[in-house]
Amino acid sequence: MTEEERLVRRIIHSMTWIVLVYYLVPDPLFGYPRDWFLILILAIVLVFEGFRLYFGFSVYGMREYETRQFASYAWASIAAAITLLFFPMHLAFVCLLGMGLIDPLIGEIQHRKPELYPYIPFLAWSLLAMLLFSLLADFSLPMIITFSTIGAAVAILAEYPTFRIDDDFLMIIVPLFVLRGLELLLV
Repeated sequence: MTEEERLVRRIIHSMTWIVLVYYLVPDPLFGYPRDWFLILILAIVLVFEGFRLYFGFSVYGMREYETRQFASYAWASIAAAITLLFFPMHLAFVCLLGMGLIDPLIGEIQHRKPELYPYIPFLAWSLLAMLLFSLLADFSLPMIITFSTIGAAVAILAEYPTFRIDDDFLMIIVPLFVLRGLELLLV
């Protein structure tokens, strides 16, 4: 992957916040539940991914190995749809922005300053989560700190590339399920 492709990939990752526009879309929209439109968009992405795999072409900015398997954008689309459809907004913001902003940060740190990994990404995910929880959730300060710390640890662990499932999916879904479980137990 060229330096330009890597940069484009990082920029696209950081634009994950766009899916959060879902919360601004009126419900119903044109007489249909907004969830249907989200499912339609996911279906379009997955049909495109099926064609891409069948015909064997790649999309600009894809990693080499993704040309032969499900691409990260498809994995992230599935995770975003699950998140928006089934989880509370405060967790959606934390986990979607956590992946969208911290995963590219991890890539840059591993590329330029590997000695700072995983410390800086852990701190960045924690601080982002603390900010978002304080704005969007009705948690006490100890809960905000606990949830942010646990979420950061789980997200960073989920990013490790040892699974067959893409880290873009795992960095959203794993902390999402862990944090929701904690929330149901503790709040």
